[in-house]
Amino acid sequence: MRGLAIALAIVGLARPAVADRAAHGAVAKLAALVPADDARRAVVLGPSGEVYEPDGKGAWVHRRASWTADPVVTAGRAGAAIVACGDGVVYQLAGNGWSAIRLVQHGKAIISPGRRALAAVGRQLFALDPVGRGEPAKLALAPSPILAIGAGAKAAVVATEAGVLKLVGRALVALPGVPRHPRLISDRWAIVDRGAFDLAAGKLTAWPAGLAITAAATAADEALVAIGATRAGLELVTLRGGVVVRDPLGASGTAVGVAVDRAGRAVVALADGRIALRTPAGWTLTEVTDEAPVEHPGAGPAASP
Repeated sequence: MRGLAIALAIVGLARPAVADRAAHGAVAKLAALVPADDARRAVVLGPSGEVYEPDGKGAWVHRRASWTADPVVTAGRAGAAIVACGDGVVYQLAGNGWSAIRLVQHGKAIISPGRRALAAVGRQLFALDPVGRGEPAKLALAPSPILAIGAGAKAAVVATEAGVLKLVGRALVALPGVPRHPRLISDRWAIVDRGAFDLAAGKLTAWPAGLAITAAATAADEALVAIGATRAGLELVTLRGGVVVRDPLGASGTAVGVAVDRAGRAVVALADGRIALRTPAGWTLTEVTDEAPVEHPGAGPAASP
C-alpha cells in the first residue's frame, strides 16, 4: 500500500447519534467555520460534520444528509474544496458527502484552519490543495512531531516541542524568539499567553485586560481578527499595524470561528448554533436551521410477489 494513498471512502451516509438532535428538540451546535472571499458566503460545520450553507438571504441552512464519523475540531479550505479534521482523520467535502483522506498508513493527522489548509502526520507536512487531482504532496519533514500548523496563501509555519519553524522551499527553518506553545493562526500570527505574536515582525502585542480570546483568524488584508469574551459579552478584536480595535457583537457565548473579508464584513460562528454577521448596517444575529431533504416523487421500489 502506498503511504500517500487517498482513501475516498464515503463516511457520511450513516448518521451518528450525536448528530440526531432534531428528533430530541435540542439546539443545533457548531464546531468550525470555513471562510470565503465574501464573509456572507462562509460555511459553518456542526460537530458531526453537518454542513450549514448560506442561503443568500442571511440564513445558514443544513440540507446535506452527510456526516463525519468523528467529531469535527478544525476546518478550512484546500483550493476550492472544504476539508475538516476530527480525531486524527482528514475529510474532504464533495457533492455526495464527506470522504476520508488517508495521508499515511499509520498515525493521526492535524490540519491548519483558514483559507489554506495544510496537513501533518507526525513529522510529515502535506499540501491538501491537489487532493482533487491526485495524492497530497509532501512538503517537508520536521525534526520532531508537528503539533500545529499555520498557513497563508504562499507560506507556512509549524510548531513542535522544540519551537516554531518556517517552511522555506522544502526545508523547515527555526523562527527565533517565538514564545513556547503558541496557538498558530496563520503563517503571520500566533496567539500566545496574554497577547498576539506577529511572526513576521517578531513582535508581541498584549491584549486589553479582561479579554479572553476564543477564536481567531487572519483577515483578507493580513490583519489579525479574534473574538474576545468579556464580562459584557463578545467583541470582534482587530489587530492591524500594532493597533487594537474592538467592536462589541451584542451577544454572549463561545465563538468557534470568525472570518473578515476585504469589505470589512465579518461572520462569527457561536457554539450554540448562532451566527453573528457584521455588514455596514451593523451586527445581526441568526440561528442555523435544518431543512428537510427534498423528496423525489415517483413510484417506490419494486416489490417481490
